[in-house]
Amino acid sequence: MFRPGTPFLAAALLTGVAAVGLSPAFAQTAPGPANSAQSEARHQHAERMLPGQLVDGRIAFLKAELKITPAQETQWQQVAAAMRTNASSLDQAITTAQQNRGTMDAVQRLEAREQFAKLHADNDARLLAAFKPLYAGLSPEQQQMANELVGQHHHGWRHRA
Repeated sequence: MFRPGTPFLAAALLTGVAAVGLSPAFAQTAPGPANSAQSEARHQHAERMLPGQLVDGRIAFLKAELKITPAQETQWQQVAAAMRTNASSLDQAITTAQQNRGTMDAVQRLEAREQFAKLHADNDARLLAAFKPLYAGLSPEQQQMANELVGQHHHGWRHRA
């Protein structure tokens, strides 16, 4: 089970958040539960969720925000497929990291961090390759929305406030 204080897994999940198009800003905008016990339980549940469990909702959100037209649907499906592939590869890496959590020495942990960095770069390249053609076909208004949604500081999609 994931422990919030585990730095390696926390880094992996943060990488996962960016890789599938979510950001901490997205989570912060959700309304909170009525009391702190419920809030803590909800927070712990969200931390245990893998990126693949969140990606379809994020895809739907982005499609709605970008106001994808029927003519843009083919290109959009390429972006959605890239996001799903990214989430799946990240899910696998996180699951492996969780399974190996207590057995890795310092060198193995650094190697695992390097692998997560490579995975993040590969995921970014996949998403960029799918997104560029879509972006080129967006209207100026849609491009402006995409510019707002692609966060400069989170290296991924962010939620508009």
